[in-house]
Amino acid sequence: MPVPPAAGRRPWLAAPPVLLLGCFLLNHSPPRTVAAAEPPTFAEVRGMMTEYCAKCHGEKVQKGGLNLAVFADEKAVVRQRKAWREVAAQVKAGDMPPEGSKPLSPLQRERFVAWVARTLDAADARDRTRPDPGRTVVRRLTRVEYNRTIRDLVGVDFDISGAVGMPDEAGGDAFDNLAAALTVSDTLMEKYFAAADLVLEKLYETALSKGQKPKPGTAPPAFDKVVFVAPGWVLPARVAAKEVTRQLARRAYRRPVEEREVERLLSLYDKAAAKGATYRDALKPVLKAVLVSPNFLLRVERDRATEPDAAYRVGEHELAVRLSYFLWSSMPDAELVALADRGELGKPAAFEAQARRMLADPKARALTDTFAAQWLRLGKLADARPSTEFFPTFTPHLRRAMADEVTTFFDHLRTDDRPVTDLLDADYTYVNDELARHYGMKGITGPEVRRVKLDDPARGGLLGMGAVLALTSHTNRTSPTLRGKYVLDVILGTPPPPPPADAGSIDDAKKGPEAKTFRDLLTAHATRAACAGCHAKIDPLGFGLENFDAIGRYRKSGPDVNATGKLPGGEAFDGPKELRAVLLKRKGRFVENATEKILSYALGRELQATDAAAVKTVAGDLEQNGYKFSTLVLGVAKSYPFQHRRNLRGDEAE
Repeated sequence: MPVPPAAGRRPWLAAPPVLLLGCFLLNHSPPRTVAAAEPPTFAEVRGMMTEYCAKCHGEKVQKGGLNLAVFADEKAVVRQRKAWREVAAQVKAGDMPPEGSKPLSPLQRERFVAWVARTLDAADARDRTRPDPGRTVVRRLTRVEYNRTIRDLVGVDFDISGAVGMPDEAGGDAFDNLAAALTVSDTLMEKYFAAADLVLEKLYETALSKGQKPKPGTAPPAFDKVVFVAPGWVLPARVAAKEVTRQLARRAYRRPVEEREVERLLSLYDKAAAKGATYRDALKPVLKAVLVSPNFLLRVERDRATEPDAAYRVGEHELAVRLSYFLWSSMPDAELVALADRGELGKPAAFEAQARRMLADPKARALTDTFAAQWLRLGKLADARPSTEFFPTFTPHLRRAMADEVTTFFDHLRTDDRPVTDLLDADYTYVNDELARHYGMKGITGPEVRRVKLDDPARGGLLGMGAVLALTSHTNRTSPTLRGKYVLDVILGTPPPPPPADAGSIDDAKKGPEAKTFRDLLTAHATRAACAGCHAKIDPLGFGLENFDAIGRYRKSGPDVNATGKLPGGEAFDGPKELRAVLLKRKGRFVENATEKILSYALGRELQATDAAAVKTVAGDLEQNGYKFSTLVLGVAKSYPFQHRRNLRGDEAE
């Protein structure tokens, strides 16, 4: 069951997966007679929840943060349809009610699942006929986007945001490009001014002396690409300055600029020139004004005069910006802009051709460095808990090789157009000599990361990679709970609720005759009433990875290593290979989760209920096209919410 969202939060991802149905129909008495021919109703489902679940998940008590009392009507269910689909999936699979509780009869189970499917499918169908592109957002450039946009705008390529001390975007486990977290403070504006000064300093250092020409066969310096017109005896200085200003503003603002905008900027040139500044120096305040302008720092899409709540296609240049920042984390290039200028980018064939061109470009590595690194939580590897006191080989170099394995693997999904399901299971990976030794592989020499075929059946996909295994471990041991949570949250997109306040912790020192291993201690902890429901779903998934130690080295099963697991529905497995087989049976949920994640990243906002139709469409296309990476990316880029917008509603104003 879903956790109701707090006021102001988006309902689509606000609710965690259904891990707390432990009280669902406990001590269930025979239901009132319902003719099999009668379609199930919300009243029937609501009656069961009220009678058998309210004690644990009502207004007074909300174990795990779950309050079923908020589902007062069908509309409330529809607003949290992702969570309710998970409810139906678990009930259908027999995972809920949990083992030890009185089970639902086959008819009860069938009617419950049928009502959820019929209700949510109808809601999806309504969304397809009356789609809503979602809340309109204004997005500030992230640190990464700022650096890459400066690189492509003026040719100055280094970590400018880091050099001036811009703060990191505080996204937590969410993507750092979500508009809701990208505020603009006075302190940040000061950093932008400092960054503009530093950029101009570096830019002007590349300028050639008067009369000097580039060496044959070399590209013009960055300065000459920006200040590409110089005054002469037939070209007045102000005319030259105006052309430089117009072109820079147009590229920086990522749209055509109005004459009044150009003149306003050019007034800064006039003031400097009037004081005797040279042509180059008089342009400096103009360039700085462009670099600190909201039109540069923010991605602004202008509202149109239209009917309230009416959706419309984004403009050609807005579409170019959306696509370039999705794939490149940077501004559109000249080819994309030229198509937008001609009004041709929005044509389906031209748009797909551009998306494919850009996806194949090396700049699309940004999808790995920004999207994948955040989705897969790679940023946590640098602070992974395993200590060299207990694991001496877990050095910074090995951590780097582990991170490179994941990023290289993901980027080759893009360059080789591999199935995204390779993340679940694959017969290859990417290692260098150090990581190969760590994995027990032979015949690999040199520091370069290269593709190797996996002969070890335990490895394959993300869950066999050292980075994932290390960042889900503790200082001196593995953590089945952290690893199981990673599977539920990152892989399947069904995060468990936070532990209750009285959950307590496990003390390794308490091992003894009754609890000889950490697994024994964890099992005893999980029998507590406040913990049992969640741990029954989390821990077995982590147990399946116990053949890997805290830093991802393989170890055989034995008295101290038990890699068996059993899910609440009775599905059992032993070791990583069998665990992967279990996850492959849930491939559809993984694909939907990958789609949800990348769509949220592309839109710069959390998803909402009406985005479900787009997610299902993309996921369906993936299934029909061999789960190819390009199908995922192009599906998102061609989706309704990506290519449409509506004006901000009054109830959405901050």
